[in-house]
Amino acid sequence: MITVYIDVLFMVNFMINILIVEGTGVILAADTKYARSLLAALTGAVYAALVFFIKAEFAQSVVMKLLLSAVMVLIAFGFKGRVHFLKMWGSFFVVSFIFGGSLFALMSATGLGSSLGMIYSNGEIYLNLPWKWVLLSASGTYFLIYVFGRIRKKRIATQSVSRTLTIYTNGTKTETTAIIDTGNSLFDPITGAPVIVCERGELETIVPQGEALMEKMCEAGLKVRLIPFSSIGKADGLMPAFLPDMVKIDGREAKGCLIGVTESRLCKENEYHALLNPAMLVK
Repeated sequence: MITVYIDVLFMVNFMINILIVEGTGVILAADTKYARSLLAALTGAVYAALVFFIKAEFAQSVVMKLLLSAVMVLIAFGFKGRVHFLKMWGSFFVVSFIFGGSLFALMSATGLGSSLGMIYSNGEIYLNLPWKWVLLSASGTYFLIYVFGRIRKKRIATQSVSRTLTIYTNGTKTETTAIIDTGNSLFDPITGAPVIVCERGELETIVPQGEALMEKMCEAGLKVRLIPFSSIGKADGLMPAFLPDMVKIDGREAKGCLIGVTESRLCKENEYHALLNPAMLVK
């Protein structure tokens, strides 16, 4: 007879849940904080630990499992409309079925299930893992979460959707529309800070109008840098840039970046006026 340890049961299901939540985020490139993902996984793990021993029909019912999955999705990704929720909920089920089915098939086909004392009760899986294997599995889970997080953030960063860019400098601020541009690979060669390219016309409250751009930027008391760049028709150029006091993208602070100033119009249709460096959103 196998003794079931509730702490091991909890940890196994917690690791499975966090991978399912992160996998769901990767599929739909959903932006979420790790704290929310961990809380959602924690909720599912607590339920798994309880329902494994509880024989009540309601606790094992399809309705209860649907309700639990809905709560986990809301915790992890929030509610951003009915369509968004249904997409996240559906993807959560797909990832759950794929991950759970693959794990069950692997354990059964290789005989690992028997050697690890796998028990399937009330829809929950228990593996009789020694704590050293639990810790090793946790390390592997952490690595996969990191990989999933990088993939998700990269997908979010490369989506061509407009963002609200707010620049604060010397007690003034300006707001404009920006997009993530995969072609913007500008970095400060000294500090390695990513560069946001912005039209000069959008910076009237920060950069005074006039012919000599560099001179006007220095007169405004800006911390000016020169950023090497290449473009069509100009193999080697220098773009004036300045260090802002603070930058926000869609209301979230983006630290350690420079604002490169261009005299050129970035979009003929005026749909956006700044180009974000994708590296800023993949950190």
